[in-house]
Order: sequence, then C-alpha cells, then structure tokens
Amino acid sequence: MISGDVGDWLTGTRVERFPVIVRSVRSQPPPGIPVERATTIIWPLCGGPRDEVGDVLAILTKARLIMAKGGYIRLTKDGHRVATQDRQSGGTLLARALIDAGFFVKQARRLGELWVLDKDAGQFTCPRKQAIATAPQLIGLLRRFPGVMVRDSLLVPVQVARVLSDVWVLPSGDTIGSRGEYYSYRYEQMRALDATKIRWVALDDNHLGYDIEDLNVEPRRRIEVKASGGRELRFVLSSNEWRVAHHNAPRYEVHYWGELNMSRAPKDEFTALVDAGYPIKLLNVAALIDRGDLVAEPNEYLVTRPTPV
Repeated sequence: MISGDVGDWLTGTRVERFPVIVRSVRSQPPPGIPVERATTIIWPLCGGPRDEVGDVLAILTKARLIMAKGGYIRLTKDGHRVATQDRQSGGTLLARALIDAGFFVKQARRLGELWVLDKDAGQFTCPRKQAIATAPQLIGLLRRFPGVMVRDSLLVPVQVARVLSDVWVLPSGDTIGSRGEYYSYRYEQMRALDATKIRWVALDDNHLGYDIEDLNVEPRRRIEVKASGGRELRFVLSSNEWRVAHHNAPRYEVHYWGELNMSRAPKDEFTALVDAGYPIKLLNVAALIDRGDLVAEPNEYLVTRPTPV
C-alpha cells in the first residue's frame, strides 16, 4: 500500500519497471495474465520488492495502460502503444500516460509557481536546485521530452509545459468544494498576466479565510470559492472568512460556482459553466453586505461559559 502522494512514490527506479511489466503482459498468450497469478508471473521479470507489484498494477490501471477483464490482466490500446513504441519515443509515451493520469498534479502546481517564462526562448526556466527540491519525480519524467534540459537551470519548452496544464485532475479529491476551488484556480490562471502568480493557497493552509491568491496586483487579491449543485446564489461564510473579508475588504472577493454536476468530467464541466456565466464574482463582499446588495444572516452561535470577573 502506497503511503503519501503517488507522485512522490514514483521514483525513477520504480518507473523503469513499468515498461517491463507492460511488455510482459503483451508477451502472454490471450487472454492475458490471470489476476490471481499476476504477482507470481510479473515479479521475477520486473524485480523490486514483491509487495509493490500490486501497487504498480493499480497505477498502470489508473494510467489506462492495463485493465482487468474476465479475471485476466490485458493491455489497453494505449498500453499496447507503450509496449511497442515507448523505446522509440524516448520514454515519452509512458511519461505522458503517468502525467495524464494526474499522479503529478501537486508537483506540477508547486513547480509552476517557481518557473519563469522566457518568451524570447519559448521556454520556462527555474533554478536547478529549487526545481529538483520541489518536483524531483516529475522532472525525471520531463527529461524524457525533447528540449527539456537540466543544467544550472531547468529548461522546459512551452509545448512540453502545456502537457502539464492539460491535465484536469483534482489534487485534493473530487468533491463539489474542491471542484469549485480548482475551477477558480484554472479560471484565474487562464486570465492572468502571469499564471505563475496565481496560487491555490488553501491546499497548503485551509485556515487563511480564502482559497486563491492573485499576486499579479498589489495589494494581492484574495478569493474565497463557494460551489453548489444548485443555481440559487447561496453560501455560508465562516466566522474566520467573515473577519478576513472585512479586514481585506477592497481586495477580497467570492467566486460562486453553481449547477455543479459530479457525473461530468471536470474539463467539460468547467467549459460549460464558464459558457453559462460562471463564476459569479462578488467583489468586496463586505461592502456588498453593508449596502444591502447581499443579505447575511447568522446561522449558528458559539456558546461558552462566561469568564469569572
């Protein structure tokens, strides 16, 4: 059982076993490898700790390279491509499958906040030590792509960086609340002068009273995100959010995403919601409440014993 983030677990040594496993599945006669014998067959071929075989198979399944069907493990169409063409591609087919599966969204987010776009060179740059300390496993995969270099700095061509931005997998679990935050994060990135200055701060600290920061302006914008499956504009501000909203009144705003449908793929839903006019942006929430444009009613009370005089 993998403990911690899957991306952190995917070291170079472990990733090197994946093509061996995919090719071993391909080498089996139809209908494939019996599920109950998978570890017995695969472990002698790929090596490493025997108890990691189950984790590796789960990762390859999520990456849509293998599937279990009728009690047998078989290759998918993408798995067949990796088995037959990954060597010729320099390992980019496997790397792309693992990135697209969302295993590195956390490392990609952290790296994206560090690197700087060199428009003339058409590449992103980041000091080598910072990059490796921030996203070591991801950088190991990125080095398989043409044009990526790790010297004194990490150099990533724009077209390779787009591979990371095309991944629509939530780094914090798929709930209505996390979807709303994710959509505001992507929405702001797509509109910012510098996308690296849009920070999803709630992933690191959920006690700030807001979820997203925009460092492109000073003072910085602070965005609290609310989401609902309904259409009516209705949400709850915690006591902490209320305080922060009034303390940072001119630069505090709420994004409201309504009509969320958890059965839809995030990328498709995001596009549909933006086309429908979301997010509803409430700028300077404290002023809107003071003017009566919004109505705020207390819905809970903190009860304690009085302090003796």
